[in-house]
Amino acid sequence: MRTLYKTLLLACYIWVIAPTSYAESGSAMGSIDSLKTAMQGAKDKELVDLYNDISWKYRNIRIDSSLIYGQRAYNLAVKLNYPLGISTSLNFIGIAKRNHSNFLGALENFFEALKHAEQSRNLIQISYSLINIGNIYVFQTNYDGAIQYFEKALINAEKLEDIDLMAYCHVNLGRSYTGLEQYEKAEENLLEAIKLRKEQNNQEGTVITRVDLANLYILSDRLDEAQTILLSNLPEVNALGHKTTLAYSYLNLSKIRLKQNQLNDAERYAKITLQICIDNDIKKVESDVLQLLSSIYEAGSNNKKALLYHQMYVDKKDSIFSEENTRKIESLHASYEAEKKEAETRYLKQQSELNQMVISRQKIIIWLAIISSVLFLAFAIITFKASRDRRKMTLQIEKQKEEAYKHNNSLIDLNHEKNNLIRILSHDLRAPINNIKGLTQIHQSSLIDKMSESDNQMLEHIIGESDRLLEMITKILNVEALEEESKNYISDRINVNYVLQQVLNNYLSAAKSKNIKITSKLGTKPSFIMGDQIHFYQVVENLISNAIKFSERNTEITVEVSIPNENGRVRISFIDQGPGLTDDDKKKIFNKFQTLSAKPTGNEQSTGLGLSIVKQYVEQMEGKISVESEVGKGSNFSIEFFQAKEV
Repeated sequence: MRTLYKTLLLACYIWVIAPTSYAESGSAMGSIDSLKTAMQGAKDKELVDLYNDISWKYRNIRIDSSLIYGQRAYNLAVKLNYPLGISTSLNFIGIAKRNHSNFLGALENFFEALKHAEQSRNLIQISYSLINIGNIYVFQTNYDGAIQYFEKALINAEKLEDIDLMAYCHVNLGRSYTGLEQYEKAEENLLEAIKLRKEQNNQEGTVITRVDLANLYILSDRLDEAQTILLSNLPEVNALGHKTTLAYSYLNLSKIRLKQNQLNDAERYAKITLQICIDNDIKKVESDVLQLLSSIYEAGSNNKKALLYHQMYVDKKDSIFSEENTRKIESLHASYEAEKKEAETRYLKQQSELNQMVISRQKIIIWLAIISSVLFLAFAIITFKASRDRRKMTLQIEKQKEEAYKHNNSLIDLNHEKNNLIRILSHDLRAPINNIKGLTQIHQSSLIDKMSESDNQMLEHIIGESDRLLEMITKILNVEALEEESKNYISDRINVNYVLQQVLNNYLSAAKSKNIKITSKLGTKPSFIMGDQIHFYQVVENLISNAIKFSERNTEITVEVSIPNENGRVRISFIDQGPGLTDDDKKKIFNKFQTLSAKPTGNEQSTGLGLSIVKQYVEQMEGKISVESEVGKGSNFSIEFFQAKEV
């Protein structure tokens, strides 16, 4: 009976509430109309504040209108030199862009808002800017980075005793911990946010937070609780006229039905969500619902539709996280690097000036001491003057120390921003590889009975190579992860001969295209070393790839494994007949982004990063790398590692 009652109640909400979900709420629009009426007699700062209030009200109802009024507020605030109006409007413009899934544009607005808020020392606007920046990292699934911003904002909110700001922090912390699957912390923060919203009688904030709580319960398989929240919350969502919140509500109901294997209801909810997103240009939720529809059809064994909606999801996601956005993020990162270097230069210049000042003062004191030994009276006068000068100098030194401390903190913050942007970049590079893997798996599952064994092995190879590429991208791009890995390094036993043979097989076609012969001298017995197999695989790939890249056609490359003496080391040599290296090349070859005299012989590309990464990985595995080369006589790159003990 209980299940039947819930089903009937669900049907009532679908067929009665859903058709009216696109109409704007009278109360929400009425509030906006009242603000528009007040604009008629307003001017200057009062008009800026009204524009901002309207932009905020429109943010989840009409995103384009929110952007228009936010821009009007910003233009007028700049004209009036009104700092609070500038930072507020920049935040609201960024929120509108974020709701349109223009994350790069939003992030630029939020950083600009933060700068203006810091200049005017407005702690509230500083906090909201931090929260908004954190929200971008949530959308990019960089939850750890987001939490740092939210916690900074929460400290400010508690200092100000601002309930609204505290609630806003807790709801975003709840979303972040949900993304990290730390459900207990997530529930604690979301319930605290609901409690604070009720204290301030904020119905809008309460309704939005309930949707986040329902999503948490879905992820932790508390489906009945999630469904109860969503169904009871729907009338209030409709009353507010929030299209984004409405779309998330139906998306979550569809997730529940998919988990319950009620595929027809799951599909119906998802289609309602998709229509809301299309009508209101809510790109991020549209991307999520397209992915969900693919999962629904896959669960129903409708592989054709599953593949179709997966492709639509990939296209929509690519439109949000495009290569152009990636390049712009890199540009933004580069600007922060430039600011960091400029700050370092200013600091060094100030230190130099300070040292010159100290030297100059010391000379004065020495001369005064000499003169004081001749005339007592002159000594007394000069000593007094020197003492006064020393006090001034001490004050100047303290001031310089304080400025140096501020600069140091600024450099730390810039470095932190750099690492967060690298995480975003790493995430965006992983996405297309994940898409290749996902499409391959769907294709494999849909044609499993029709494919030959060789075709199936080829697809398995694509999936395996995608996984390996994802691991390599993670180790290369995510600097923080790489540093953390080095602190907790665990060695495995590696079969040197097996890895070398695998890599050589992969590069046979590349060598053949230049008619290069690869000779392998791996010995009759396999050699074993201790280290990270992924790192070792990439070291070997880089060295054999470089040998092919810099060798002329119709030459030979030799790969040799040897144990040269009794020192317990295994040496792997990569000998080519390329152009060789100059003495200057050999000094800088293992540094990053180096341009050498030797160039690839087949128009191949070279980033200047490969050998620096090789050196880092070899040293991490307690090995060493060396190069012997003469111009015109080729090169011999050798790596050595300790032999692994026999097992």
